[in-house]
Amino acid sequence: MYPKLTAVTPLDDYQLALIYNESERRLYDFKPNLKHRFYSPLLDVRLFNSVSVVDGEIEWVTGQDFCPHTLYDNSVPEVESLE
Repeated sequence: MYPKLTAVTPLDDYQLALIYNESERRLYDFKPNLKHRFYSPLLDVRLFNSVSVVDGEIEWVTGQDFCPHTLYDNSVPEVESLE
């Protein structure tokens, strides 16, 4: 069973900061997906930044969505800076 996605924040260079239940934080590089026709409109940063969580999945105002299992499996744990 996968944890439930509760928040997403778009970052520079088409990265997504993800927060799952129980406060697990992960990062996902969405850039490789932008070469696909379905996601190419999201090259417009304004559209990419419209991402939101709907029922545990990410969606954009343009109608694109993304598989939550793929998102989790291909993201990496967020490592806090040791400054």
